[in-house]
Amino acid sequence: MPRIRQYATKYANEDFQAEVRQRQGFYNVMTITALAEHIGIPRSTLGVKLKAPEKWTVEDLRKLIAGLKLSPAAVLVLLGYSQKEIKKSLEEESV
Repeated sequence: MPRIRQYATKYANEDFQAEVRQRQGFYNVMTITALAEHIGIPRSTLGVKLKAPEKWTVEDLRKLIAGLKLSPAAVLVLLGYSQKEIKKSLEEESV
């Protein structure tokens, strides 16, 4: 089923959450408590932020990215960039 722009934010949040879950499995930190300890964010705020990614602060997002080695594309889409913009930026950077 094709994705439509109307639900772009919803899809970006779902993709981000899927990326986080995948990386949690890679590092074997499957509970929120284990993930919070792994990346250094309080457990009480981590659960809220995982359910609503728009509430991430820059500092906490940096900790999550560094701790789980998340894909830059998943994070950029969460921040509102389109796949087309990301691809164009990567192509310009490699030239």
